[in-house]
Amino acid sequence: MKRDRRLRGLSSEHHHALVLARAVERQIDAWSTSDGARLRDRFDRQLEPHFFAEEQVLLPALRAAGRPDLCERVERDHARLRRAVTLASAGDASAARAFGAELAEHVRFEERDLFPACESLLAGEILDEVARRAPGESSPDS
Repeated sequence: MKRDRRLRGLSSEHHHALVLARAVERQIDAWSTSDGARLRDRFDRQLEPHFFAEEQVLLPALRAAGRPDLCERVERDHARLRRAVTLASAGDASAARAFGAELAEHVRFEERDLFPACESLLAGEILDEVARRAPGESSPDS
């Protein structure tokens, strides 16, 4: 899928999120607190910065562009994922299972619905700011 270069950093992070979701699902039958601790660490290092960039830059701009429905969905998803990772990190296997499934669905939603709306509705300055906050290839200068 062709993606605006300024959203490629966030989009490429989705690949890592899907890998994480699959890893959680593979481990679910033997889920432990040490698995939960590793999940919490990856969540804090990889997903929270991604969520933060969306919540601080994309969502206010989308709200102003008349798409509060997309913003509300992202906020609900992020809240559910944060709750699930907290429970999973304490060893709750059912929360870990829910986390993996919800993360995969959230990535699909962002790729199919959120990012195309951002590309069509948001000003270049907003996308440039997203690129500054996301890793590597999304840089506005690349």
